Amino acid sequence: MELIVINTYKHLGAYEKEWSAISAENQNTNPSLEYDFVYNWWRFVGENEKVEIYAVREHKRIIAFFPIQLKKTWFGYIGKFIALDNAHYMDIIARKRDLDRVIMFIFDAIIKQKKSAVFYLHGLVESGGTPVKLSNYLQARNLKEQSIRIVTSYDDSYSYTRNTIFSTNTVRAKTYRNFLWAKEKVSMKGIGRGRK
Repeated sequence: MELIVINTYKHLGAYEKEWSAISAENQNTNPSLEYDFVYNWWRFVGENEKVEIYAVREHKRIIAFFPIQLKKTWFGYIGKFIALDNAHYMDIIARKRDLDRVIMFIFDAIIKQKKSAVFYLHGLVESGGTPVKLSNYLQARNLKEQSIRIVTSYDDSYSYTRNTIFSTNTVRAKTYRNFLWAKEKVSMKGIGRGRK
């Protein structure tokens, strides 16, 4: 497998066909995961953001995309899905049969490059399978995670999403990860009180 870093929306334009083929094969109904949404968000809203979409190539064909914003901080890097304030659902774009291998390859490669990193993955739709496969990967790598399950409504129906936070095992990254865990718990308690 090979990791390709896409760091401009113009460069992303070269992969529209592959992205759309993966979405079609997965029978995607999430507009936030469609190529047009990501391309246009990046072009009109996220152009000044530090966006890096990682594409995975295997045997000369693209098998996955990972849309993320990476920001360098005092502890290393914070990685969040793109469009955090504009899209409530996001995921790794990969064929279901490739998802386990893709998760392992992408995160191993990013962690090897960045060393000290915290990942805050907001809005992972449970029905897509990524949260379980990501948890399996983290257990295999002995990386601790915290996931908060959220009931979301879309188009008069309900689904479950997860906010998942994990980090590499550097002291600084784990310190910031623990801070985010505490912050997420407090915000969820506030939401719970508001519903009563």
